[in-house]
Amino acid sequence: MNLKKITDLKFDKGWKYLVYFDFLLPALIYLIAWLTQAPFAAKIFHSYEMFIVNPILDIKTMTGIIGFVYHLGIIGYTIKKRNYADLAVSFVLTLLTAAMFIFEINYLILKPLRFASF
Repeated sequence: MNLKKITDLKFDKGWKYLVYFDFLLPALIYLIAWLTQAPFAAKIFHSYEMFIVNPILDIKTMTGIIGFVYHLGIIGYTIKKRNYADLAVSFVLTLLTAAMFIFEINYLILKPLRFASF
């Protein structure tokens, strides 16, 4: 493996931020929570998903505020840069993330995790 290529990774596109913060980082937290079966790690994963990743704004429950602003900011950034291919990919990733919460797939993902000590 070439170490030079790993260090050349740049976050210069909006879709790269979305993939990292919406998919890779939560997958790492999920893996830790699943492997350790630690309730604390499961709660961190669930909180991260509901408050950081969720792009569906719900003021009553205070969920989705950060996710909404974050996704809107990424899409605004891609529009400002006039990179329409990046805009299209970022928009599709945002729609996929929103669909995960609309169709409550996030609750199916949570089932294997342990939230309470026995």
